[in-house]
Amino acid sequence: MIWTPLTTVMTVLGIFGLVLVVYASGKAYAINKRISKAGLEEKYILEKNYYLLSTVVWVILVSRIVASGLFWATNESLIPLIPGAMCQFGVSQAGSPYSWIDTGVKLVVIFAYGIWLVLDLLNRRVKGSPLLSSLSKIFILLVPLLLLDTILDLAFYFTVSPVTVPCCRTVFTETSPVPCPYCFVFHDAPMFLVVIVAYGLSIALVLWGFVVRHYTMKVSEMEAVGNDAMKKLVTVALVFAVIGTVALIPAIIQVLTGGPLLH
Repeated sequence: MIWTPLTTVMTVLGIFGLVLVVYASGKAYAINKRISKAGLEEKYILEKNYYLLSTVVWVILVSRIVASGLFWATNESLIPLIPGAMCQFGVSQAGSPYSWIDTGVKLVVIFAYGIWLVLDLLNRRVKGSPLLSSLSKIFILLVPLLLLDTILDLAFYFTVSPVTVPCCRTVFTETSPVPCPYCFVFHDAPMFLVVIVAYGLSIALVLWGFVVRHYTMKVSEMEAVGNDAMKKLVTVALVFAVIGTVALIPAIIQVLTGGPLLH
């Protein structure tokens, strides 16, 4: 185990978010079970509790975005502490398999809570908030995902130790069909980072559009706002796709001309 200030911050962020969500999940359960049969007074109380859920999700989304950036910074800070590691590939090897899974789960968490907020914003635009029960149920279903994210952080940082790992250059040699992904993106052809982020956001927005369509088509009052949201999501997705395509040209040039720090 290697414990640093950054790994401590990552752990605290994860536990804070988990405690917050577990606390709010009880209110989400009550809303899901009672909203359809509640009288006016009880419905008012349940709706006030729902606003708490919305606030919690905003806090979780922001904290997870911050945690994703810290995750990269933390792994960078661990490179000098692990013998043989020349980039984050070595750090991930030292914390395998939790490190690899953790990276993917963090992206899924941001995507899932992001779509929850999109549906929440649409729900607020319609009289009666018809998705109140559905969003409360989704909130509960997302708790295990956040729990998994926190457990993987702890498993990764408790597993990683100053063991000797093979340098990425011994794994990805000049004859390898693919280069080391970390060296390639962050050193050899950094413009590919823009390409990956732009295309990733474009795909995520399109998927959000499908989820929006799925839920809004079930409620006639939400069809109009759902269609409008889909158009905006697709438009923004196209913008990111164009950005990714434009960035692809200098990224390819970086590869063809050797790029910075090409090994």
